[in-house]
Parts: sequence; structure tokens; C-alpha cells
Amino acid sequence: MTIFIRKLVALAVFATVASASNAATPSHLYQLNGSFSDTFGGPALVANGGTLGASSYSFAANQGLMLDSALNANVYTIDTSFNFDSTGGYRRIVDFLERTSDTGLYNLSTSLNFYNIVNGVAGAFADGQQVRVTVSRDAAGTFSGYVNGALQISFDDSSSKLASFSGTNQRANFFQDDLVVSGEASAGSVDYIAIYARALSAPEVAALAAPVPEPQTYALMLAGLVAVGIMARRRRQV
Repeated sequence: MTIFIRKLVALAVFATVASASNAATPSHLYQLNGSFSDTFGGPALVANGGTLGASSYSFAANQGLMLDSALNANVYTIDTSFNFDSTGGYRRIVDFLERTSDTGLYNLSTSLNFYNIVNGVAGAFADGQQVRVTVSRDAAGTFSGYVNGALQISFDDSSSKLASFSGTNQRANFFQDDLVVSGEASAGSVDYIAIYARALSAPEVAALAAPVPEPQTYALMLAGLVAVGIMARRRRQV
């Protein structure tokens, strides 16, 4: 093997190790692969209607999921991948206050919104489009919301605690709107929900959003690099 090829292989191995080292580990993971259970043995999700399939959970408007006793009330990160059939108007993503308040996290006409505090840029969502939404609240009370790894909204929640899970068993409701104002939910489906026991930093959230290649992908990449090296060597010999 030439020095050139060895360098290419070493670079690929370094990229693999770097990707693995940057990965944050959730405290609870709900893969929704035919089960509502937590991969790490924690409390299970509870469904309000909907259909659990082999790789996702599908819900009608104002159906969704409830989770008790898995989240710290004030410091957390929630990462989930889902789509809404309709992104026009308000579409509830996360409810923090046991469905007793209109306050919470929404899609608002394709932007990420925390009602009635802050609104992100339009175009973050689209009908039927899969998106990765990540929200965190740190010990200082800063709430941050990301779509596909890009920061969309942020505000100081230290005093109001509107983004604290202050209800029974730190209950979180996903995709189910409150019982105050109707019509602010959409049908859709969700691939997974991951819970972290700390607030992830912006670089960590960006790393979550970046797809990590499977082992077979790395093998193909290495094979391609070797092929490039062989072709380069042959050209030099001609």
C-alpha cells in the first residue's frame, strides 16, 4: 500500500472516531419500532389513539403521545424527528403544562414558535416534510429551539418558567394541543423521541442533526478511497 493510500485510510478512520466521540448519549430513547418502550428501560410513552407501526407512530389531529417521569423539570434536551400533514397555522409540537395553557412549542405557518414569546423564520417546516426538532433548557433558564440542527428560537425562561415541565410527574405531551383553544394540531407521524438529562450545546445539536454513516457505508467509502489511490498511482506510472 502506498503512503498516499495509507493517508487516505487513516483520514477515514479518524473521521469515524471523531463522529463517534462527538455523539451525545440520551437518558431515554423511544425508537417507536413496534413498541412505546424506552430503549434504556425507563417509563414508556402512552399513546392517545394513533397507530404504532414497525418504524414510526402515526397520529391524527390532536392524537399524540404522553410521557411521565422521564424529564427533569428545568434542565433537559428533547430531540425528535417527525412530520405534519399540515403546517398552516398553529400546530402543537410539545405541551409543557398538562394541556391547561395555550403556551408551548408549535409550528406556526412553517416557522418554529414558542407561544406567545418568540417566533423563528418561515420555511422551517413544510407539509409532509420530515424534520428534526431539538429543544433544550439549561440551568440558567435559557430555552433554545432548533430545526435540523439550526437554531431557530431562543429566550430567557428563568423567571416565567413557561418551558418547565412543572405538572404531575413532569408530564410532557407531544403533538396534542391544549384544551383551551381548539384546532391547533395536525395529523402526522413521528420516527423517534430522545431525551437528554442536560442541555446540549449548539455544536452537539448540530452533530445530532448530521447523519452518521453506517459501518457498511464506511467500508464503501474506504473502498472508494483505495480505488482513487490506485488510479492515481497508475496515472503516475504511465
